[in-house]
Amino acid sequence: MAAVSIASTLAIRLLRPARSCRLRHRPFHLSVVRDEAVIISGRKLAQQIKQEVRQEVEEWVASGNKRPHLSVVLVGENPASHSYVLNKTRAAAEVGDATVTISHRYTPKEQLKKHTVLADIVISAAGIPNLITADMIKEGAAVIDVGINRVQDPITAKPKLVGDVDFEGVRKKAGYITPVPGGVGPMTVAMLMKNTIIAAKKVLRLEEREVVKPKERGVASN
Repeated sequence: MAAVSIASTLAIRLLRPARSCRLRHRPFHLSVVRDEAVIISGRKLAQQIKQEVRQEVEEWVASGNKRPHLSVVLVGENPASHSYVLNKTRAAAEVGDATVTISHRYTPKEQLKKHTVLADIVISAAGIPNLITADMIKEGAAVIDVGINRVQDPITAKPKLVGDVDFEGVRKKAGYITPVPGGVGPMTVAMLMKNTIIAAKKVLRLEEREVVKPKERGVASN
């Protein structure tokens, strides 16, 4: 669910005016002549968010507060988990009126297609390679791929990461699309950094309230 939440954030930023997200805006329902979808770079958006967090942290520390601290509990020796945590460590060092239809990996494909072909934004996190194909989306839709699947490259025979979306096919029809890797993944790390500073501020507010309460009681008793 966390990844889907991040994907929603990505979609919201995508739909902001072009000057704020630095992406060329395309109306979803406008028929235009184009060759293929705009690729949404999670890396670029992540850098933008991390820059915002960096500024917030600097202001936070300059106000006399302790630097926020993020703790990670890692269980096991899974290389993918270690890589994920390493990305967080590096990032820490740097630092509307819509209808939502939810389907799952066991939804029959024809039934799934009935929903996706009508959607302005399709977010897939099923963990099934090539689940979403070009015939399942409408022209100009935004396709956010949260899926992470390890498959064997048919040419090199080496393992590679792919999402749930048939990227090469769908990019010719979609208005926007996120790649895997390099799409939603960097956004999860960037948003974790942002949520860390938010959490630190909330903790400070709670501590300040606890300090104020005894003082207020002392004034009342006098």
